[in-house]
Amino acid sequence: MSWAIIADSSCNLRDYTPQAPDTLYAYAPLKINVGGTEYSDDANLDVAELNRLVAKEKSASSSACPSAGEWAELFRSAENVIAITISANLSGSFEAASMARDLVQEEGGHRIHLVNSRAAGGKLEMLVILLDRYLTVHPEATFEEACAYIDGIEQCSTVLFSLSSYENLTKSGRMPKMAGILANKLSIRVLGTASEEGTIKIVAPTRGQKKMVAKVVQTMEADGYKGGLVCMDHVDNEAGCQEIAAAITAKWPEAEIMIMPCGGLCSYYAEAKGIIIGYDWK
Repeated sequence: MSWAIIADSSCNLRDYTPQAPDTLYAYAPLKINVGGTEYSDDANLDVAELNRLVAKEKSASSSACPSAGEWAELFRSAENVIAITISANLSGSFEAASMARDLVQEEGGHRIHLVNSRAAGGKLEMLVILLDRYLTVHPEATFEEACAYIDGIEQCSTVLFSLSSYENLTKSGRMPKMAGILANKLSIRVLGTASEEGTIKIVAPTRGQKKMVAKVVQTMEADGYKGGLVCMDHVDNEAGCQEIAAAITAKWPEAEIMIMPCGGLCSYYAEAKGIIIGYDWK
């Protein structure tokens, strides 16, 4: 029985190889349009160059979700497919994946389960890795058991966003315009999280790195985090991630922390020095 764990490129895993038997991982790239040129968020994308072009471009840039056809091609790669998308309230990726699921299941031979992550970045990576580990430990798991497992993790997990620039979020309507303007003018680093609906919700403004790190740990503790996998993504800010990681492991020595650079889509919205932190409390 073959498995496929599929995500869209708001998940920043690029060269991930599952450990579970007969299991593959793949992702459907989102697109970023800058100055009339479309860039695919795949392994060939020069993220640093994309960020430079976005900063230079005076007209509004935008992003687009994978097509239903792109999703369908990936869904045909295994008998059992679990696909994890960026929040349905931030992108049309989940809707396109739903259309592809219906099409491929009508063809027969495939069972497909969709997970609306209600987030982006680190939460998706955590879901992919934990699902892979579940299938590794439970190679005889049924499709229904694997779906129930990942749905349970999704319900008990979230992301934190530590951002210092908000232009692309406010332009796209994914963050209140006035909040972004004030934060930019006051040079405030905002700590945000995912709401229950999968939109961006402000936790607190923070001034200075130490206060931001302390607020991250405080928020994770309030959510019920007690140690476990944490996935952190960054836009040219590994030092900031390492500082957060040190604070997390000081509080929870058993924490397992993975740090990776943002791909194109997350880099576009997190902007310079942005950090995305995914974790669960189950």
